[in-house]
Amino acid sequence: MEVVATSSDLPGALRSARRVAAASFGDDSLLLERLVERPRHIEVQVLADTHGHVVHLGERECSLQRRHQKVVEEAPSALFAGLADGAAHRERLGALACDVARSVGYVGAGTVELLVPADDPATAWFIEMNTRLQVEHPVTEAVTGLDLVEAQLRVAAGQPLAFGQDDVRLRGHAIEARVYAEAPGRGFVPATGTVLVLDEPTGPGVRVDSGLREGDEVTGHYDPMLAKVVAHGGDRDEALARLDRALAETVVLGVDTNVGFLRTLLADDEVVAGRLHTGIVDAVATGVEGEAVATAADLVVAALATTGSGTARDPWALDGWRAAAAPAPRRTVVRDDVGRDHVVLVAPDVDDVGRVVGHDLLLVSVDGDDPRRCVLTPAPAPGPGPTGLRRLTVDGVGEPVRVALHEGMVHVFRAGRAVRLAVPSRAETEAAARAARGRPSSATDPEVRSAMPGTVVAVDVDDGDDVPAGATLLTVEAMKMERRLLAPHAGTVSLSARVGDLVRADQVVAVVHPAATPEGES
Repeated sequence: MEVVATSSDLPGALRSARRVAAASFGDDSLLLERLVERPRHIEVQVLADTHGHVVHLGERECSLQRRHQKVVEEAPSALFAGLADGAAHRERLGALACDVARSVGYVGAGTVELLVPADDPATAWFIEMNTRLQVEHPVTEAVTGLDLVEAQLRVAAGQPLAFGQDDVRLRGHAIEARVYAEAPGRGFVPATGTVLVLDEPTGPGVRVDSGLREGDEVTGHYDPMLAKVVAHGGDRDEALARLDRALAETVVLGVDTNVGFLRTLLADDEVVAGRLHTGIVDAVATGVEGEAVATAADLVVAALATTGSGTARDPWALDGWRAAAAPAPRRTVVRDDVGRDHVVLVAPDVDDVGRVVGHDLLLVSVDGDDPRRCVLTPAPAPGPGPTGLRRLTVDGVGEPVRVALHEGMVHVFRAGRAVRLAVPSRAETEAAARAARGRPSSATDPEVRSAMPGTVVAVDVDDGDDVPAGATLLTVEAMKMERRLLAPHAGTVSLSARVGDLVRADQVVAVVHPAATPEGES
């Protein structure tokens, strides 16, 4: 889907939509539809058998979406729960959905999807009917107590439905969150990698549908959804609380995921209040794109885990020993999840005369802040559990963390959020510093890198072309999402990728050599 606000945007939107449609479905036919502002996406689950029986199982709300892909779904809709005549609206939409199914002689499980304007819940616009069981069917199962897969199989076997419309009762509230392989801090681009550590939640009212296992390789060839985390409660508040708790216990290390963002989204005031519409996710996402998730504690974990200073039982374990003086701090540069470098200084704890004391403790400073006493120790789980479990203690307060080191990256799970960090070598950091010193402060990087792994689906320029700043150079597609790569400044293009090439995240695909500055100008 592409939203077109002006006629001048239409040609580019048509080209992009056709490419994605042809690549994903083998058919580039398009529809032009009216845009409903601030819509709520409401869908109704139906079941129909070969004996003429059609029932609906209430509605689901799927308004929390990004790029027209559902992110969070719930049943029943919070819209109708807050209206005095909400039950009447629910029955009206349910009857409408049953009429749609009857009109085409439908048999099986299906979903009638509608757009309902947030300020006019009595109006519903038909989108489509999904003639299959959908990803979000677990929330309907949770509130009805029915097994939709069993019901669908019985219908397929020619049996009549075992219940009628009056037998359907909604109990409590259920919410499902989709766990995607994507990097929120980098514009939610699709992510790839190996699942190094996996820990999935359990508990009252919690269900996880997942095909993940430790060691699995997540590639860019499929949809980015990895798992579904579902919570059911007596009311919406309890379901939200249980889902947040379950997400806080969901650990996936080795592949960037949206789990931390899901927790931020579910805590948004509008979401908590049930005032949903399809633009909320984009609004919340705007506040996290380009921002690092990593905290000072995460940087400390990465520094200690990679320098072998997780424990300081041996005072000689640290570099920088000096005669008649406290050892010099060990300096480690840690690069956060959006590419910013931080300096972490680690030294043994010493007394007033410089003697090492408390060999279990280290003095750690991040970016010049006051040193804090820290230690990172192995903390084996009391039974079978995920690998890489440690315990971080800062100024006497401890917490469990998970750590995995893989291909030069440090993956850290702490306080319910996962983050991927790099510890570049001294040579790498010095080379980057020299390059930065050699460029004017206003200069931009001439190298154009792919923001995500994927396939080059379009090249808009030729090698050697002169382009203005902001011109589209190439388009990369992965997991049904396109990303245009733009010229960072005016100059001459040198291409290193062509249509059909598979590219890695951060791979250089073009270089824009800056235009020469005329003499006399600065």
